[in-house]
Amino acid sequence: PRYNPWDQRVCAVPDGDLFAALRSAAESHVLGMTVRWQCDARLGELLCNRDTLVGTVLNLIENAIQAGGREAQLKIHLYARDNSLRLSVSDNGPGIEPATLARLGEPFFTTKTTGTGLGLAVVQAVVRAHRGELRLRSHVGRGTCATLVLPLITAAQPDTQE
Repeated sequence: PRYNPWDQRVCAVPDGDLFAALRSAAESHVLGMTVRWQCDARLGELLCNRDTLVGTVLNLIENAIQAGGREAQLKIHLYARDNSLRLSVSDNGPGIEPATLARLGEPFFTTKTTGTGLGLAVVQAVVRAHRGELRLRSHVGRGTCATLVLPLITAAQPDTQE
């Protein structure tokens, strides 16, 4: 077996393991804010390092708060689609111009005066290590949605040949 620096393990999705850990970790970050938590994933398992994944989503939550302020409304949504688990963080903040959106995730690119430009680059590295992808959508004046798309482990089909 190949060495895996992320020490991935199977995380159960149906019992809300990942979602509960995320919600618990995010509580202090979103205190006093309007946040809608929605978990629609009922079946499936994910090969992941739960703590690393939770930290990655916290980074996305912090980005949303920094962009929209503490009065911004957030939605954190976990759902399954097409053999993948989707974990999205949406906000109703100012949105991101298309030219800026195209560069997000480039190492050292930042729009913040004190930012390092590494936050989304790290998010992308973590998502890639989990064999997934990061999708960013934004509409100026309406908000931004960052979605982690992670592959679910599919159960082996029983052998029907005799």
